[in-house]
Amino acid sequence: MFMSQCNSYSESSHSTDIRAKEDRRRSYLRSLLYSCFKRRRKAQRREHDRLENTFVDVHEPKLAYIFLLTLMLCIADAILTLNIIGNGGEEVNPFMRFLMEKDIELFFWVKFFMTSFGLLFLISHKHFTFYRVVSGYHILYGITAMYIVLVNYEIILLTQIIPNA
Repeated sequence: MFMSQCNSYSESSHSTDIRAKEDRRRSYLRSLLYSCFKRRRKAQRREHDRLENTFVDVHEPKLAYIFLLTLMLCIADAILTLNIIGNGGEEVNPFMRFLMEKDIELFFWVKFFMTSFGLLFLISHKHFTFYRVVSGYHILYGITAMYIVLVNYEIILLTQIIPNA
């Protein structure tokens, strides 16, 4: 008797699913706007969510620290690049070289905002996986690590250029 009641309950619960037909986690813009007013989704709660690309409303504080660290490294990269160029170096990125030739301030702000928006995009896509191997987290941490290596390389270049000048 008890088993038949459980079976009838589970069958009826599937047929009368009261959830909305459209899943708000599927749409980035809707999820972003919804999260401005009502923040609820902190993680992927269901098993099938982990297998699919979904958005969340609330992000953990460590991502803010990674975001700020990467932006500080971006600023350091811009300053060190300008110092290297001022001491006889050359910018190898054609787009950044074009911006430097136009205006140094334009170079800085374009670099800063491109990095900022790229990081925000990665943070919002942190649970997305590419080829079921690389997630947004991996790319975000990889970019931060690359900036650390780049800034260290530029410091080494400057220490080699300045004593010879």
